[in-house]
Amino acid sequence: MTQSGEQDNRDIFIVENQQCPVCAQEKATFSEYEIEDAYAGPIAIFTIRCLACNFRNSDLEFIEPGKPAEYTLDIESKEDLSIRVIKSGNCEIKIPSFRISVDSSMGSEGFITNVEGILQRFEQQIKVLKEDDDLDKVQRKKLKNILKGLEEVYAGEKKITLKMRDDSGNSAIISDKVKIKKITSKK
Repeated sequence: MTQSGEQDNRDIFIVENQQCPVCAQEKATFSEYEIEDAYAGPIAIFTIRCLACNFRNSDLEFIEPGKPAEYTLDIESKEDLSIRVIKSGNCEIKIPSFRISVDSSMGSEGFITNVEGILQRFEQQIKVLKEDDDLDKVQRKKLKNILKGLEEVYAGEKKITLKMRDDSGNSAIISDKVKIKKITSKK
């Protein structure tokens, strides 16, 4: 492991020419660095990028161990779109009113964003799904209605609930509005 130096008062560790977990070529670069989040404290960020197949993934962990929890946030206004969200690769996200979710599967990424960023990620995936030639008219209409609903949320015209569950304790919604339920066992 080599240290590439400091950038913004953080150490960056990079290991190059590693075996890619997807294509198995030794063209992957692994990196790790720490950031200081103003709301959540120190966070370690891990990334992998492969030059051969363009695979990329990232995850994060709180330096100070978190507790497994379920988070529930009612999104009631445009202002709520700016609420900070920290999502680890082990976190499941749901929007029950739209019946959409992102599970905590192996390929799930960790990231720091806000509520609007979460909604935009869902929106991008729905737009990709909508183009699938195998969808029937009913499925296409459901996806179109979800996209319309998301536009209403962005405009502050529709209220929804965002739910997150992280058994690893490495996710959070940073807001006084969030309801947090500690969990003690796996689903």
